[in-house]
Amino acid sequence: MAPALLAAVVVTLWVGVANKSIQLSRAPDDHPLRALTACVACITVMFTLALPPVSDVLDRVATGLHSLTINLGTMTAAYFLLAFFTYTVRGPEAQRRVRSEALLLLAALAVATATWSTAPLAVQASPASTAVAEDPHAAVFVLAVLGYMGYAHSQTLWWCVGFIRATRVPRLRRGQFMICLAVGTFLAAELTKASLAVAQLGDALPQPAVDAINSTYVALVGIGALTFVVGISYSAFTGMLSAASIWRTHRRQYRELQPLWSALHEASPNLALSRLEARPWHKLSEQHSTHRRFYRRVIEIRDGLVQLAPYYDRTATADLEAELRRAGRSDADIADITRAKMITAALRAKDTDAPVVATEPMVIDGDHDLDSDARSLVRIARQMREHQPGGGSTPDSSSISAAP
Repeated sequence: MAPALLAAVVVTLWVGVANKSIQLSRAPDDHPLRALTACVACITVMFTLALPPVSDVLDRVATGLHSLTINLGTMTAAYFLLAFFTYTVRGPEAQRRVRSEALLLLAALAVATATWSTAPLAVQASPASTAVAEDPHAAVFVLAVLGYMGYAHSQTLWWCVGFIRATRVPRLRRGQFMICLAVGTFLAAELTKASLAVAQLGDALPQPAVDAINSTYVALVGIGALTFVVGISYSAFTGMLSAASIWRTHRRQYRELQPLWSALHEASPNLALSRLEARPWHKLSEQHSTHRRFYRRVIEIRDGLVQLAPYYDRTATADLEAELRRAGRSDADIADITRAKMITAALRAKDTDAPVVATEPMVIDGDHDLDSDARSLVRIARQMREHQPGGGSTPDSSSISAAP
């Protein structure tokens, strides 16, 4: 892999590690997430060790140490990927299966390490090179590594296909499909390299064929690695894009709710919810603060509308409804305008402490969630802003860092 491309892959993988680590900090008991985080971390470290400056440092410690470390780490990553799908498909009862798979991994790691440590220096320097393939130590090392990885990847592919069939979220299905494709590519590469190792051990192939097969193996590994990086990053990346869109929406709606919230808060200061100052470190970001302030504002507005219940005069808006209907306004506009007028009139009535005798509760066109309520309240707030003196201007206090 070209150094520039390798560096780009390493950067992408470290971003993935950071993302998974944050997710794991929020759900430390999630076994599938633990396994996936460990898998991504192993792959990231192995790609990092493959960078020329890092690999040179390892080889100065011991000849071929970076090759041994990368192979052992790649085997461990294959195990954690298998564990992830095993936990995901089989649930908590998969723990015994995952532990038994760990024993098989340890056995394969022991064989590979023992073979490498007793091999000649030329084999230790590059045990997977075709130049030393005729040495039995190289053949055993390659077959031990690729044999385990082929086993783990074949099991993973089986679980992955089943997981794709069961997944109903399009974003997750696309990411899992790419991971499935990557695992299939890895499996093809492992079969190719293992077959080449056996053939070279018996000196059964001419050099041009060896070079062609080895080039195919390298190409398959590169394609599989890039596909895997995209697959594990796809869900997180699209999730971050979706979260960014929601964050922008909440930030805009928070500001648009300012006129309605200010009016209700002035009339009923006790509607403010108590503040919770102690928060986990991962909730101190602006994004989490925006969501928290937004939902807090929506809840306080709904509480304020409930407190105005004795002052709503539905009959006073009948003439306005008729006038708006004659003007050809839509039913949605009529509802928003009359509700804004009802709230304004109720606030005035509350100032004079003159509750209406025949009251009707305020009805919001939301469903059973805060976001749909917020959309309805935003429309009402817009009407109140338009009918304020000097309407259309936004108060300075509408900043996201202002009142809650």
